[in-house]
Amino acid sequence: MNNSLPQEGLIKLLLSTPVLILLALVSTFGYAAWLPLFDLDEGAFTTATREMIETGNWISTYMNGVPRHDKPILIYWLQALSVSNFGLNTFSLRLPSCLAALAWIWISYRFVKEQRDDTEARLMVWLLASLPLASIIFKAAIADALLNFLLCATFFDIYRYFQRADNATLLRIGIWLGLGFLTKGPIACALPLIASLVLFAFEGRFKDWLKAVFHPIIIITFIVIVLPWHIAVYLDQGWEFFKGFYLKHNIDRFSTTMESHGGKPYYYIMLLPLLLVPFTGLIAPVIKSLFKQRPRGLELYLITWFLLVLVIFSFSKTQLPHYILYGVTPILFLMARHLLNAGFWSLLAPALTILLVSLLPLLFGYAAEQSNKPFDKAVLELATTEYSTAFQAVTVSGLLLIVGLYFFKNTSYPARLLAGAAGSMLMFNFLLLPLLGAAQQEPVREAAQLAKKIGGPVVSYGINMPSFSVYRDAIVPRRAPLRGELVFTRIDKQENLLTLDPAVKPTRLYAKGGVALYSYE
Repeated sequence: MNNSLPQEGLIKLLLSTPVLILLALVSTFGYAAWLPLFDLDEGAFTTATREMIETGNWISTYMNGVPRHDKPILIYWLQALSVSNFGLNTFSLRLPSCLAALAWIWISYRFVKEQRDDTEARLMVWLLASLPLASIIFKAAIADALLNFLLCATFFDIYRYFQRADNATLLRIGIWLGLGFLTKGPIACALPLIASLVLFAFEGRFKDWLKAVFHPIIIITFIVIVLPWHIAVYLDQGWEFFKGFYLKHNIDRFSTTMESHGGKPYYYIMLLPLLLVPFTGLIAPVIKSLFKQRPRGLELYLITWFLLVLVIFSFSKTQLPHYILYGVTPILFLMARHLLNAGFWSLLAPALTILLVSLLPLLFGYAAEQSNKPFDKAVLELATTEYSTAFQAVTVSGLLLIVGLYFFKNTSYPARLLAGAAGSMLMFNFLLLPLLGAAQQEPVREAAQLAKKIGGPVVSYGINMPSFSVYRDAIVPRRAPLRGELVFTRIDKQENLLTLDPAVKPTRLYAKGGVALYSYE
């Protein structure tokens, strides 16, 4: 493939710089300011950030007054800096992730352009920015967008060092490893170090690998970044963080199922085709090309990167869908080589994705009727009522796009695939996520704002939705209520609340979707 853009008009337009910038901005920032925080993960991270600012303790993290040892400190610092400058709101809490996602897209473009050509680099932007799962993680106020950026920065610079050893690249690798470690711990170092070992050893350069890994530049840079906070958190909490994070949230998370997120060794293999939509049709050409010629150099490195993530997390006892994103970037790199050869069947994945997301709101009512769980039933019923004319217009637009994918015969299949990919991303961002947010999370925000207006002590009983604390802008302990307190709870826990103390008659102040707010008098 040469360095010039393809000559077909639509392809040339889709790969133009203004379109790529718009695509990246919509994918990373689209609706981020208006979507309510999603529990459990976003609520937990942002609650800890809010308390960091409130207490002035920027060393240790707490969630509703209880130490939180799930992650190291960097994402909390970035969120706290954003909130300190732009106020406590969903946009400022998500801003670090959005910016990290833009950086992730940018460095992927730069690396593919260096190693291949400008056309494939532009296609890489399309592949990454229009991947629905990635687009969700881009704007989530958690550590994963930042970690993915730092992982990619590390992997890319390691390969640059493999091509041309120099101290400036080693310094950058040390910085990325240190910042990655402060973002999510040992996994940020283990993945690139093992993959680079395979690359160097396969090329007969094991000694070069050892020299680089133990080079004073990397060692000193890493220590300077990582050690000061570890000393500070030890002085603040003793060994509690080390036991909680390194033992529980690293070793135990791998060896035991945590937070009901269990899985099977084949979980990610089965899930991968779904997570790669709308580009699932490009998997077969990638596999075929790898079997035609034994991978060497960059291809070997990319495949090792992906397989390493797949194997490690497939055998982890705690599995979440977005973990596989740590290894998706190299697969997208390989897919970029085949996108302009996409054929008729490549349109099936985006068409089915758009169809499913478009029609899903029409099934909420039926799902609510079939559900025997009060909380789920209430959320689904609310989602049905929130399916407004504006959302219905998005559904119609999605269905029209499917028709266009198959009947605009004067347009090439690659152009139609890119259009379908953009449609998939937009449907997730502007239909599915807003509807789910309105049904599941908006009632939490409204209840918290009411509790803040009323004032007085508030407790959370029978529910774990920490975003309530963020919106109330105060600590909300999780325990049984005392007389005179407000109680935030799930509707399926109301009966338990009413029987806690026969002498108390709780008064319901708010109820919507699956949550309620009571006055416990």
